Amino acid sequence: MNELTEIYVAVKDPNYIEAQIDTLCRKYHSQSEANSRQRRALFKSYCHETARVFDDCFETTLLGMTRCKTKVKAYETTDNIDIDMATFHIVNMLLNLKGIVKSMIPIKDLPSCKKLTEMSAEDIVAKAKDLVKNDIVKAVVGIRLLGSKIHDTVHIEDVINYYTGCLNQLNNEIQIKKQPISSIEHFLLDKFNAEIGYCSLALIKAGINITKEMKDLAEISKKHVDKFEHYQSDSNKNIVFL
Repeated sequence: MNELTEIYVAVKDPNYIEAQIDTLCRKYHSQSEANSRQRRALFKSYCHETARVFDDCFETTLLGMTRCKTKVKAYETTDNIDIDMATFHIVNMLLNLKGIVKSMIPIKDLPSCKKLTEMSAEDIVAKAKDLVKNDIVKAVVGIRLLGSKIHDTVHIEDVINYYTGCLNQLNNEIQIKKQPISSIEHFLLDKFNAEIGYCSLALIKAGINITKEMKDLAEISKKHVDKFEHYQSDSNKNIVFL
């Protein structure tokens, strides 16, 4: 199975999810079956429990987890399959998910320029030179998510580019899925748009690199920020997200 490249959101602590995946792999790898009927029954149980872990640990309305769950449920309900190959695909999927989970962080810790919008124009100019150094963006998160090396600086444009990439990826996944937008997708769309809005408003307030296009975005940015701050909930802030 190919590397998992979509957006994934977890609803349980990453350590818990890793333990669930490890348990799944150990449980079914260590069991043996006496005949083909038992082997098929064991494999169906494996598929069923894998799907249960998906439901328990992840937002399954996003494209990536929808594809994972659909694949596993198809294996569970199809009789004429190569069980060894199907098992290999599922294990590979689980290991890929485990790798993704290892890099997940709480949504509340994602990069944000919201603090900048609450500062004076002079302070924004001073602190925008390096958002990590000035404690606007958490160092570890900024270095990892924004593609910065240890001694690189992080600018407002880096945060904009990060969320623009996330927004484009999510919109593409929604189009591919061709289903009504789920509540988590609505939340993420609002989150990504609002974070771009914070960055834009900070740049506009400080007069940094302002173009005509940027000025035209001011009203849109304010609308995105207002919408997100009005509708967001504390529970959503605790979701861990890649």
